[in-house]
This record gives sequence, structure tokens and C-alpha cells, in this order.
Amino acid sequence: MLSLNTWDVAVALTTFDWTLFDSVHEQELVYFTFSRPASSRHIVALELLLQRCNEVQLWVMTEVLLCPTLCKRVQLIKKFIKIAAHCKAQRNLNCFFAIIMGLNAAAVSRLSHTWEKIPGKFKKLFSELETLTDPSLNHKAYRDSFKKMKAPKIPFLPLLLKDITFIHEGNKTFHDNLVNFEKLHMIADAVRLIRLCQKDRTGQYSPLSGIFFFFFFFLMVSTDVRAYFDSLHIIDNQQTLFELSHRLEPRA
Repeated sequence: MLSLNTWDVAVALTTFDWTLFDSVHEQELVYFTFSRPASSRHIVALELLLQRCNEVQLWVMTEVLLCPTLCKRVQLIKKFIKIAAHCKAQRNLNCFFAIIMGLNAAAVSRLSHTWEKIPGKFKKLFSELETLTDPSLNHKAYRDSFKKMKAPKIPFLPLLLKDITFIHEGNKTFHDNLVNFEKLHMIADAVRLIRLCQKDRTGQYSPLSGIFFFFFFFLMVSTDVRAYFDSLHIIDNQQTLFELSHRLEPRA
């Protein structure tokens, strides 16, 4: 990781995410909300993208916690902050959130000796990026920023699904045996975001437009980098991650 160019890393992550996101159909969000898990075969692409978000978060934690020396750990965190910024610039908010959440995870954030060595300008950048993940006022900072971004772009899927679930659970589907069309219109507006994010720069929908947009950058990334990010090495065990964290910086 320390030898890789941060922009190339962000491109590799974004291109992988886009191949999944471009396959997601807006109906998958409806299936996910109304009939999960019975409809698992109808939400394959959506499930894979959600899984990838979790994997990236665990990958960030794994890389940092497996880094044995303080100076290299500091360099690694600086790299992840830059990668998060690049993902935001490439309009991949799903991966952006995953990286920030990985750095903010308790097993990583408790490494006080490591974080105090991070240069001020990187701390400032990280603080600015964190602002976008602030959940206050119903994630207003993220929603405002994302609304201004041009398509194609990848939204933070867990929040979109939370919005749809809130609409579904907070409103009855039927009133006196009549369909509550107001509720269905609200859900339709929410799931339509998928189609809008998959549009090309001219505003015309094309299933391949986003792929070509990101593939242009992906061609410049080496084969080794692509292979590395196609299959991330992660430790998917919170207890193990905390043990690694305490091994690096024992409790005072």
C-alpha cells in the first residue's frame, strides 16, 4: 500500500464499485425494503455493493492494524486520508464513507500515539472529510454536497436504504383498504435516485455511460493494482482487530 499512488488506488476502488453499481436496478431497493430476505435472488448487485462497502471499511482497519511500525502507520493513515479525498473527487461516496468509517473505527481511532504524529494539514483535511459523514440534521452535509455533484456518481447506499425503510415503516401501505399512493410516490422518488446517478454527463441515461467514464481512468492503472483491489485482504473479526490494536498501543 505504501508504494501505491493514491489516485490510482481511488480509481481502482471506484471502477470496481461502478461495475457493481451500474448493475443495480432501482427495483432492487424496493425488493430489499419490502420482501427481504425472500427476494435475495432479486437483489444480488445491491447486496454485493453493500458487502463491498463493508469490505473496504474492514480493509482500511486491517491495513493499519497490521502495520507494525509507528512511522509507517502514520504514512499509511495519511495515504488513506488522501484516498478518501480522491474517492470524493471521483464521486464515489459509497467508498468514501467506507474509508472514513474504517479510520474512525474504535480499533483504529484509539491509536493515540499514531494519530498525534499525523501532520496538521492531514488532520485538517480529515476533519473536513469527516464533516460530510456527520449524521446530524439527517445527514444534511452529505445530502447537500451529493446533490451538487454531477452524474455519474455513486451514492452512499446504506443511507439511501435507510431513507426508503423509514418511508416504508413510517407510513401505512393501505388506508381503509385503499392503496396509499402518497407513500408509493415517496418511495418511487427515493429509488429513482439510482437511475439519476447512473446518467451520463449529458443527462441521458445509458447503462454503459458510467462504465466508460470510469474505465477511461482505469486503463491508466497497472494490472497489479487492479488485481490487488479485486480481492481485498481483510480481517473480518472485531475481537482480532482490537487485539491487534492493543498489541500496537497497549492500554496506559
